[in-house]
Amino acid sequence: MKFTSLIAIITIFFLNSCASNFYQVPISQGNIISLEMLSKLEKGLTKAQVQYIMGTPSVKDPFNSSKWDYIGYEIIGNELLREVHYSLHFEDEKLSKWIQKLNSDSNEDVIGITEKLSTEKSEK
Repeated sequence: MKFTSLIAIITIFFLNSCASNFYQVPISQGNIISLEMLSKLEKGLTKAQVQYIMGTPSVKDPFNSSKWDYIGYEIIGNELLREVHYSLHFEDEKLSKWIQKLNSDSNEDVIGITEKLSTEKSEK
């Protein structure tokens, strides 16, 4: 009797302690834009060069071929790690500007870090 209740208590203890520590897989959906990708963007790049750097855009507006949108997010369990939404604008088939459309607490200071990486790249 004592042995059975001891086994039951130990089993409940181990199940309870292990239940909260499951590995949660990070899930990426859409386009995940890294800082390295953004640091490689320059005004004047062709659409093919931009697509080589950034990948296929999430949205190519059929009514406005001079705008591409990159949208995505990363989550682990119920926690949102990062959201991205960038719009890239082209003039005469060349990249003219890119805009971060989503300002969220889950995004780090992407613009500041990107500018720093760009200046480091140009100094080399």
